[in-house]
Amino acid sequence: MRLSPALAAAGALWVLPALAPTPALAHVTVEPTAAPAGSYLRAALRVPHGCNGAATTRISLGLPEGVTSAKPMPKPGWRLSIERRRLSEAVRSPHGRELEEEVARITWEGGPLPDDQYDEFVVMLQAPNEPGGTLTLPVLQGCEGGKVDAWAEKPAAGHHAHDLARPAPAIRLTPR
Repeated sequence: MRLSPALAAAGALWVLPALAPTPALAHVTVEPTAAPAGSYLRAALRVPHGCNGAATTRISLGLPEGVTSAKPMPKPGWRLSIERRRLSEAVRSPHGRELEEEVARITWEGGPLPDDQYDEFVVMLQAPNEPGGTLTLPVLQGCEGGKVDAWAEKPAAGHHAHDLARPAPAIRLTPR
């Protein structure tokens, strides 16, 4: 059976996108990509693959200063640890509590998450009240065999995250 040139071209267009690299799927990303400054939000870290074929066994999320409220969602089969840092001065939470420390790092260890599977690691947090700013969330992805991928690069002014080899997940902070 011989295909007409139009059908052959249509078939090539259908197949080629599946073969083309898709940078957005190659990185650990976060959803949502934008949120109102100062708001509480559910941030889902999306892990689309392991490290060069090895299963993911650790996801460690660094939280920048100014994120005074962060609560991770437990995952069955994964141990959860929370590291805190002392604040230079106490702040009052929206609920009236005085806070002397904030979450510095959240780590999920266990799994494993096979290289050919996808999963999300979720945290509820309050975004900094910095309209027009960016909340950058560096992630260390540990895999079987000791391989670690650091998704921690920040774009320089005037550049985009898609230009980086290992961009950190980021949330654009919009006005309320």
